[in-house]
Amino acid sequence: MTKSKRSKDFPLILKAQKNPRYFSALYEKYFKEIFLFILKKTSDESLTGELTSNVFLKAILNLSKYQDRGFPFSSWLYRIASNEINKHYRDNKKVQEVAIQEKDAITFLAEIDSNDNSSDITKLMDCLSDLREDQSNIIELRYFDKMSFNEIGKVLGITGNNAKIKLYRAVDRLKQIFHNQR
Repeated sequence: MTKSKRSKDFPLILKAQKNPRYFSALYEKYFKEIFLFILKKTSDESLTGELTSNVFLKAILNLSKYQDRGFPFSSWLYRIASNEINKHYRDNKKVQEVAIQEKDAITFLAEIDSNDNSSDITKLMDCLSDLREDQSNIIELRYFDKMSFNEIGKVLGITGNNAKIKLYRAVDRLKQIFHNQR
């Protein structure tokens, strides 16, 4: 890989791969960001603390396997965090609930050509749960977490353009589900 394609954290990662005590710099840099990402998905501070600890434990234990492909180190951490969240909900047989503010739901309803009445908001939530997990995740990242396509790409480990295509397909599928339930 050429030097220009390396992430800006590459020197820190290299040091931490050689000596785990240098991982603390990466931990300090990304802890709050990952904690807030998980908190938004769980709405439970205690659980968030536990899951965040698991993310960083897995990161340090697997750091030797990490390969810099030009994406920010945070994208790897976001993937670990997403996996930990999904694993928690699967293991506990719970459904992950997404906290959506009404103004965000109204904005999204306009995207799928709907009125913004309360019955449509309820219907939207039902339809989101009918999507595949990867489809609802990408919609959530874009419309409710307000991430750019490049940020979504970093979280998912794909390009920004690929994130845009996946989002378009997910929204199209949601429109189909939404309009078929009328």
